[in-house]
Amino acid sequence: MKKWPLRNLLNPVVTRSLLYGTDSFDMEYVLQKIDQIKTMSGKEVKRVWFGEWERKASHYLECAEKAEKSGNRISAEAFYMMTAQCYYAGYQINTDDIDQKREVYEKLAKYYRKAVSFRPNKVEYIEIPVPALGKVKLCGYIHYPNKGAGKSYPIAVTYSGVGSCKEELDLLARPLIDRGIAVLTVDMPGTGATLFDYDGKCIGNQLEAAIDAIFSYLEKRKNIDKDRIANYGLCMGGGYAFRASAKRKTTKCCVSLFPLFMNIADTDSIPIWMKHGKWAVLQYGTNDDQEFFKEMKLLEEGTVDCDFLLVYSGDDNWMDRSASLSMLDRATGYKESLEIDEKPAYVSEETIMHAMPVGEQFHWVKHIASDFIAERLLK
Repeated sequence: MKKWPLRNLLNPVVTRSLLYGTDSFDMEYVLQKIDQIKTMSGKEVKRVWFGEWERKASHYLECAEKAEKSGNRISAEAFYMMTAQCYYAGYQINTDDIDQKREVYEKLAKYYRKAVSFRPNKVEYIEIPVPALGKVKLCGYIHYPNKGAGKSYPIAVTYSGVGSCKEELDLLARPLIDRGIAVLTVDMPGTGATLFDYDGKCIGNQLEAAIDAIFSYLEKRKNIDKDRIANYGLCMGGGYAFRASAKRKTTKCCVSLFPLFMNIADTDSIPIWMKHGKWAVLQYGTNDDQEFFKEMKLLEEGTVDCDFLLVYSGDDNWMDRSASLSMLDRATGYKESLEIDEKPAYVSEETIMHAMPVGEQFHWVKHIASDFIAERLLK
């Protein structure tokens, strides 16, 4: 019987971690430690993975604190971000140890917040109330392209999907900031601090309420130009961006990268750990597949009338080509599509993946997406 290399089983984790900034040499170092595991033990893989990333993080944290003490702001930002990225890699491992998951996320969030405090542009932490959900609040950041003293900023609202967090959305934000656009990165229900601190769940009615709350919040912000707002998302966030644009008809443009709609995806290909287990239940608030998919169908409603860019791939195992292109049929205004035909590097027969393998191309796709948005928000 063929023995699968343990590192191959980690392909989804590795791809996502590298995509969002974890150092490739640090990753190879940790994977070599994984290679040394003698038995096929999930418990041992998690022990080694968490332990090695904790050691890497401790080293970078020591460097960050030394740089901060010396007044070296550029180094302090870099080292605090390296620390956060180590914890981000640790956070990607699926585990039913919710306390450990929470602890790793809190360290990721803490050191990311330290890192952005040293940036030359203003990064403002915010919490958005969601009245329809009682005590639930959406935790996020507004990244300004400068010191934040402007009177009226165009803004792109960014969305990620399940298992994600606002900190990883930094990757979507930076190219837009460089182009002079403010960016809202937000923990949607079921993710990040919105999940851990306010018990927000990734399920249809909560996501709908969250979208409404985001735009209600932006309407009240005096320094945001309400006529120049874009929606921009990756994976399930690509679906949220589409739905947000359908709900808010004055949206200037929408970009969906490798989008995932749970109801039109090939649900048989979605791995069991995404649908069941303590971590899945914590994120969704239910272990009932039928109830979950019924709720998520809310996100499919409506048409997008603003300018729309769809980026998709034929190598997506969950959203096939026809499922992705069905979104174009519901875009009634100007629309463009970009099919990625490059083959993913991090894929194998032992892993079932959606957006992350094709998302390997995001290092160049993000500039096409950012230009599409900038052309519409900066005119």
